[in-house]
Amino acid sequence: MIYLVAKAAVGLVLPAKLRDLSRENVLITGGGRGIGRQLAREFAERGARKIVLWGRTEKCLKETTEEIRQLGTECHYFICDVGNREEVYQTAKAVREKTTKAFLPRMLELQNGHIVCLSSVLALSAIPGAIDYCTSKASAFAFMESLTLGLLDCPGVSATTVLPFHTSTEMFQGMRVRFPNLFPPLKPETVARRTVEAVQLNQALLLLPWTMHALVILKSILPQAALEEIHRFSGTYTCMNTFKGRT
Repeated sequence: MIYLVAKAAVGLVLPAKLRDLSRENVLITGGGRGIGRQLAREFAERGARKIVLWGRTEKCLKETTEEIRQLGTECHYFICDVGNREEVYQTAKAVREKTTKAFLPRMLELQNGHIVCLSSVLALSAIPGAIDYCTSKASAFAFMESLTLGLLDCPGVSATTVLPFHTSTEMFQGMRVRFPNLFPPLKPETVARRTVEAVQLNQALLLLPWTMHALVILKSILPQAALEEIHRFSGTYTCMNTFKGRT
């Protein structure tokens, strides 16, 4: 235990060797816009062999595909709603002849693969006015935590869960925090860059920004009443009052 803690501490100071992506095929769901689009760019710029985009809006997918191809990376897109199980499996068959459950068996067989879930810090600390969103993110976090532990004895296959703070994308239009200078929204480019780095470093959990670690600690030690006062003071209880979302 002491060794592992010391190893992690050293890793924070000394740069670790990044995983080579030149032989990797990357599938990105929701790859037509927002963070998904930036992830496609980031993987392409870091040398990924091939990128496949899934999404519901062909116009956005086509634009992203052309952008990635101009970077010199092979890229294809498929229209697919990941909320539709049958559609996921049909599209998976078109891509590889056969979400996670569709591809994981093949990864285990080849002993090569990495599953990334882009969740939200709201999986750990919910806010009013976003019950469905917070619930889905908490569910995804629990799923990934269980999957990550289940892959510990599976050589070559790993998982990364990303929990970003409020990100400046169309999805979060109108969301307001009380102190925007203290808690500025993350840029999609930043989330994408840090996510790909986490994959290359085989990092299981990524909280963005790093100050979100304080949130986890505070939730562990403070009484509920104190946490409620922090939420009121920071404005998280009212941040969804002006929310518009993607139009």
